[in-house]
Amino acid sequence: MAGELAFKPRIVGFLCNWCCYGGADLCGVSRFQYPPYIRVIRVMCSGRVDPSFVLKAFSNGVDGVFVGGCHINDCHYNTEGNYDAYGMVGIVKKLMEHIGLDPERLRLEWVSAGEGIRFAEVMNDFSAKLKKLGPAGKSEGVAEDVLKRRLDAAMKMVPYIKLVERERLHSNQRTEQAYADFYASEEFDALFKELITDKLEISQMIALLREKPHTTSELAQLLGLTTSEIARHANISARQGLCRFDESKNLVAAAYYENDAQRTAAQAEKVRPAALENEKVEAILAKYEGKPGALIHVLMEVQSENHWLPKEILNAISERLDVPLSRVMQIASFYKTFSLTPKGRHRIHVCSGTSCHLRGADALLDSVQALVGVKVGEVDADAKFSLETGCCLGSCTLGPEMIVDGEHHGRLSADSAEEVLKNYA
Repeated sequence: MAGELAFKPRIVGFLCNWCCYGGADLCGVSRFQYPPYIRVIRVMCSGRVDPSFVLKAFSNGVDGVFVGGCHINDCHYNTEGNYDAYGMVGIVKKLMEHIGLDPERLRLEWVSAGEGIRFAEVMNDFSAKLKKLGPAGKSEGVAEDVLKRRLDAAMKMVPYIKLVERERLHSNQRTEQAYADFYASEEFDALFKELITDKLEISQMIALLREKPHTTSELAQLLGLTTSEIARHANISARQGLCRFDESKNLVAAAYYENDAQRTAAQAEKVRPAALENEKVEAILAKYEGKPGALIHVLMEVQSENHWLPKEILNAISERLDVPLSRVMQIASFYKTFSLTPKGRHRIHVCSGTSCHLRGADALLDSVQALVGVKVGEVDADAKFSLETGCCLGSCTLGPEMIVDGEHHGRLSADSAEEVLKNYA
């Protein structure tokens, strides 16, 4: 009974046709023994194994993925296919760390067609390691639905990942040692964080939002991030048209939902911005109804009342003024005075002009960022503060200067900024 219940790992193997597949065939003919856990997929070259193949395999419930190719510099195509496989595995292992899977579940080995016994040794060793690790996800403490969502989010990033791998995430020297050193280096870790980590977190966040709207606090808890990081990701995503905000409920929602028109309409109504129910905004639209020439005036008045221009408001302006939505978007996105992303209830503007800079504006800005918990261009999790900078506010003798809700505060220091912001808490 104990033997029947013992964990038997499921392994998918991508084997190069010319070498590793031949080695596996020789292993079988020679009757070398290894556990029957692997299911083999023959590919023409290990370099043709796409990151999405590996991620999809884990998404389908396998416990390990094996990639086998020709020995380095023995590739049967252009002598570099196995270097491409090396790079793919190095990046996907790093992705697996962020997803919550043990990177040891992915293994790359070089096996020639004459190394049947080596194939058996590798399979015995890999199978033993997977049995020790246990079921994928469950052993790492990641729920099945959470793991699938993370893997799906990573799969959506594969085209981007392949692009940055080709341009930056590889060693400039085509030697096995150079590749091994690069993918174990701090340089690779720094590049991965710069180029992929934020994108992966945003991809996971959007996947969650396509299920239902969430508060920034809920997103932070689900993704294991800080609310400040979520606010930063949400602002970036909103500028790219991937999500939108409902200030009245402090909700973030996906901009659209794939293959679900009914849910799209329901969720859009749920996160309908409070501005559409604002009597002052309605009065502005009524005053200029049917007057296309008043577009800029309407945009300015609505933003003055609502602090930003959500998509629903732009649609309403287009309909009420009888102006094509493309024209409304063109004007709203061209002029910097208009904002397509949310602003806090208190808007902080720190001058970065030459005079203020020379008098310590950098230190003032650092202090303000630490006090309100957001960076320039961001809104805090409670939509209380938003922070901006800009050149010369026209009061050079008062530098360094900060404006909060239109009120000027001059000759500030890093310490005195706290006294000012206390009044807006």
